[in-house]
Amino acid sequence: MAKNKEKIAHGVGINDEPEETMEFNTGEGEQTQEDVVRNQIYREEVIANATIARAELMSKFLNPGKDINTECGYPPSITKQNYRDLYDRMGLASRIVNIFPEESWSLLPEINEDEDEKESEFEKQWKEMQAEKNIYQVLKRVDVLSGIGRYGLLLIGIDDGKALNEAVDGINPVTGETTEGEGTKERKLLYLKPFDESVVNIVKREGDAKSPRYGLPVKYSIQFENVKDGTTGGESKEVHWTRVLHVTDNRISSDIVGEPRMKKVYNRLLDIRKVLGGSGEMFWKGGFPGLAITVDPTATISTTQQDDIKTELSNYSKSLQRYLSLVGVDVKTLDSQVADPRGHLECQIDFICAALGIPKRIFVGSERGELASSQDSKAWNTRIAHRQEFYLTPLLIREFIDRLIALHVLPVVEYYVVKWPDLNAPSDSEIAEVAGKQTEAMSKYVAGSVDHLIPPREFLTLVMKYSDEQVDAIEKASDSYSGDAIDEKEAEMALREAEAFKAEQEAAKKLKNL
Repeated sequence: MAKNKEKIAHGVGINDEPEETMEFNTGEGEQTQEDVVRNQIYREEVIANATIARAELMSKFLNPGKDINTECGYPPSITKQNYRDLYDRMGLASRIVNIFPEESWSLLPEINEDEDEKESEFEKQWKEMQAEKNIYQVLKRVDVLSGIGRYGLLLIGIDDGKALNEAVDGINPVTGETTEGEGTKERKLLYLKPFDESVVNIVKREGDAKSPRYGLPVKYSIQFENVKDGTTGGESKEVHWTRVLHVTDNRISSDIVGEPRMKKVYNRLLDIRKVLGGSGEMFWKGGFPGLAITVDPTATISTTQQDDIKTELSNYSKSLQRYLSLVGVDVKTLDSQVADPRGHLECQIDFICAALGIPKRIFVGSERGELASSQDSKAWNTRIAHRQEFYLTPLLIREFIDRLIALHVLPVVEYYVVKWPDLNAPSDSEIAEVAGKQTEAMSKYVAGSVDHLIPPREFLTLVMKYSDEQVDAIEKASDSYSGDAIDEKEAEMALREAEAFKAEQEAAKKLKNL
């Protein structure tokens, strides 16, 4: 029997982004009751979306002044190309997209199979691959690109000899489970290519409700860069899901698409463009306020004189000439109309920082070039650490390593650990500052002779907040140091006595010789 395929088109709602036409693969055989119910639900959703779209469209025609998006010049819907264009052309937009990946990957994680100091084969191959392919840099790039739109892709090129639109041997294309058999020999990683949503379309999804991959993409269409000049708009190729890593950040109601990082503040970014563009135009026009020219009604101005006046005005406005030689006219300078845009910009940036939950000093830096406060820094580091542990580790790094293991690029291991450095670990200067303050406190404790009120051990545990293990180590080292000091003093006294005895003998010998 022929496969039962149903083509559907998404993006019916006026506020939804139009998507590509996709196929749902429902497997072999005739439609089941479940298929009929699912199709009926889909048809009802399409009708509902179309009804809402028509209602919104009619509302815009009947009440155009009531639509704040229209009044403010905001687009009714934001396409993936809109996001990409703003990211490419506006520095603040790229800052919003880049800040989380840049902070998250500022310190790189360690990948270990176990705690054994001896390097395993898995660890060895991972380190060699990292050195050769710069894995972490590629993962950071796809982390950035996945936040421009709703998702990103990482194309994994291997030497299996198959086309990109064919499934990789060793992975069940329906269930996603690893299989054994032919084509599961060790493979080599050829390349890694990250893409953002603007050059990717999902052309087919898994429609079998019994499959673990139900609703997930089966095939993608990727527009590659032009091989001649590196620009976009090159050849489009279909790629099977087993050859890519689907990366989705800010997941809400879907595991396939997330919320673009610019979405919540997109309108504010457009407002900032207006303020910056308007301030530039305002200065361009207001910096040279213009001239008001009044012709003397009693004067007779010939055609030649009129041409001379035009020439003088042109030279004054377009060149460095700062005088006017005119006859029969009166010239007055108009008042300048230049306003300071900083207040408007601060308002927009404050909203962006509040919406994204980013401390302002971290987002834009202090106006005096100061570092973020310690409280802001610790809160921000905690949020970045949360992102590392609950997003990057399970949904990017582990997904990537597990895929490489399934593709037989890395050896099979039962368990491995992803460990990130502590972002709140004190710096060398902070350690030195704390050590200085602790030493000063101990010095005052000893000089004040208050050990009869607070014994040394209680001072170290209750006041200095040392642990019992640390105090035990300090006491042990102190006893050893004191014993060594006593031994040194006794040795020094014995040496002095020996030298004195030797001097007495020499003196007695001299007296005897006399």
